[in-house]
Amino acid sequence: MKALLATLLVAIVAVLPAKAQTATTNICERTPQVRDAILKPLASNDCAAVDLASVTGMLDLANKGLTSLHADDFDGLSSLRELKLNNNRLTSLGEDLFDGLSGLAILDLSNNQLTTLHEDLFDGLSGLPELYLDNNQLTVLPEDLFDGLSGLAILDLSNNQLTVLPEDLFDGLIGLAILDLSNNQLTTLHEDLFDGLSGLKGLYLEHNRLTSLGEDLFDGLIGLPELYLYNNQLTVLPEDLFDGLIGLKGLYLSNNQLTTLPEGLFDGLSSLEELWLEDNHLVRLTKDDPVFDGLTTIELGGQTEPPETEGEVVNEGD
Repeated sequence: MKALLATLLVAIVAVLPAKAQTATTNICERTPQVRDAILKPLASNDCAAVDLASVTGMLDLANKGLTSLHADDFDGLSSLRELKLNNNRLTSLGEDLFDGLSGLAILDLSNNQLTTLHEDLFDGLSGLPELYLDNNQLTVLPEDLFDGLSGLAILDLSNNQLTVLPEDLFDGLIGLAILDLSNNQLTTLHEDLFDGLSGLKGLYLEHNRLTSLGEDLFDGLIGLPELYLYNNQLTVLPEDLFDGLIGLKGLYLSNNQLTTLPEGLFDGLSSLEELWLEDNHLVRLTKDDPVFDGLTTIELGGQTEPPETEGEVVNEGD
């Protein structure tokens, strides 16, 4: 009888579910700065058995002197919310480096020495709202680089060396609110570059080398409140360039090479509060000039009110 009971007990124990075990990972061979940053919030020095699922919040790798990263440095960090890699000396990134970081909300790669980015680098980061790539040495971007980043709200590409942008670079970024392309070397922009970006709240194109703009470039940006085009090399603007920008409150065109303005250029911009035109080659414009019809308060030559009516020169280049 005892033997039978023992046999039954063994059988019952065999079918009982095993107690759940916490999965751990050996991270000892990861880049030392990455390994240490992962261990720091865990208050542990044991790199051989780490519960990566418990690593949440921010992984701060800024100012760590990083010049390169291992392909598996961020494996298993699916709960990570913010990854700071700014202010290092990174020159390149492996195409699968960020695979699996599905919970990431902020990715900061600014202030490195990146020259190129693989087209699949951001695959899988569909929920990423903020991406900072400013202050690098990027000269060109793959056309599909941002494919799938439908949740992106802020994209900062300022202070690079970009000379041209692919026509479809921003396709699908329907939630984009801030796009900063300032301080690059852009000379021209494709007319369809901003198609579909109807939610833009800030478009920064200042400090480039733009000489001309297509008349349909800003079509559909009906909610855009501010447009920055100062410090370029614009010589002429199409009459219909700003058509449809009914929400525009600030338009900044100073420090260009404009010599004249088409009569209907500002038609329909009834919400405009600030218009900067100083440091161009425009002469003898007055508040009664037809080009300003419908505008009540504009800033010209550093002033916050319309110019006087007696043929005042409001914008004369040095």
